Amino acid sequence: MDRKAKIICTIGPATHTEEAIAQLIDAGMDVARLNFSHGSHQSHLEAMRLVRAVSERKGKTVAVLQDLQGPKIRIGSFENGCVNIVPGATFTITTRPCKGDANGVSTPYTRLPADARPGTAILLHDGLIKLEVTATDGENVTCKVVDGGMLSDRGGISLPGVRISEPSLTEKDKEDLIFGLEHGVDYVALSFVRDARDLVGIRAFIREHAAGRAHVPVVAKLETAEALDKLDAIIDQADAVMVARGDLGVEISAARVPVVQKDIIERCHKAGKPVITATQMLDSMANQPTPTRAEASDVANAVFDGSDAVMLSVETAFGKYPVKSVETMAAIIREAEKTDYFRLGHPPMRKDRLASAQSICRAAFHTADGVNARMIVCCTTTGISARLMSKYRPKAPIIALSRYPATLRRTALYWGTVPMLMDFERNVDNIIQRMVEKTSALFPLHAGDKVVITSGASLTAGGTNLLRLYTHLEEGPVDVHNPDEVEPQPWMGHDG
Repeated sequence: MDRKAKIICTIGPATHTEEAIAQLIDAGMDVARLNFSHGSHQSHLEAMRLVRAVSERKGKTVAVLQDLQGPKIRIGSFENGCVNIVPGATFTITTRPCKGDANGVSTPYTRLPADARPGTAILLHDGLIKLEVTATDGENVTCKVVDGGMLSDRGGISLPGVRISEPSLTEKDKEDLIFGLEHGVDYVALSFVRDARDLVGIRAFIREHAAGRAHVPVVAKLETAEALDKLDAIIDQADAVMVARGDLGVEISAARVPVVQKDIIERCHKAGKPVITATQMLDSMANQPTPTRAEASDVANAVFDGSDAVMLSVETAFGKYPVKSVETMAAIIREAEKTDYFRLGHPPMRKDRLASAQSICRAAFHTADGVNARMIVCCTTTGISARLMSKYRPKAPIIALSRYPATLRRTALYWGTVPMLMDFERNVDNIIQRMVEKTSALFPLHAGDKVVITSGASLTAGGTNLLRLYTHLEEGPVDVHNPDEVEPQPWMGHDG
């Protein structure tokens, strides 16, 4: 593995074929994102099956991320597909179904007149068009155009600073989520998270409908100004976080976005939660074969900040150069990781049920660094130990060994982690020999190479409690905490 930060690719019309997905995987895709704001259940199912089949054939673990639409408010359509509105004009958004023109347009969101007030700012077309509400009634929101421009069918509506009535998990989201759970998605992204209660709500829904998959990791998408006031509580409740800069950049000023991005990434690192930086990272590559210098710097700075993963959206979903976009992003990551700019401080120790597991991971990190280990092997049941290890950003690659494919797909998002499928035996010598054989293709060992191994003796989450140091072809496994022990132990296989 020649890079540590992971790449998420959005699957869309440009990449909805077996050949295209194979090329994305070869180029460096670690996670396939299915955007449920677009497409049908059937098209997403076909994409998921292609990702599963191609990744299995290629022997690379690729996770599937289901991205729910959330309470995205949109305008309706126009008589001619688009219209130009000018500053100073009156423009009405109505809940009555009708075709739009220069005087107004409809919206399917019936609560808009109740949510808006005179003086409320309404932003359209990704914030490029600004309206100011002058009056509301039961079905109309009358506005003055402040910043005009060209409006197209079904553009988004944003009300910065206004808590809309629609819940974060909409009825459409519930239908989509049930579909995703039935077909085994690896992550679920909840859009427009406003506070920790939104995450509690989706977890309860997952428990009710998951049919034995009660713990499907939830990614909290941070894209509202309201969420920024409750960051710590949201991060604590989430399994991972996405800095969704598109809608966030509409809610807050563009000048604040880089500062907010760094703050969110730092907080996630301290909490030991994976963080994804997303939106417009290589946007120009949707139409051009090379990125702008600013885009290359944006990707590199996301790596320097400490992002576990960076995401491509329109570039791979609809763009002309989807594979080239992934190759370019991978190259930028590799160059960024050659420097020390991306090294982060160590996260603080936890004081919860994962405290002992983090203690082992911290000791493993220092041991690996001290002996210049060839790799760190985490024998894992749930993937937690691999996640905790990744937050220390070790120089050595992290190998997540598990007998569970679902666990391995989860670790595909984790920084610096290489998932590998392997069942566990009860004999130390046998398991180490198999580990050496399993990892040899990517990380061949030479005489004297050191391998740090973590595991646990229980099936409980956070059960990692064993650390061993193996020296290849020179000696058997040594228990770092009890170096005099020589009898093989049934230690391999559990962590939590």
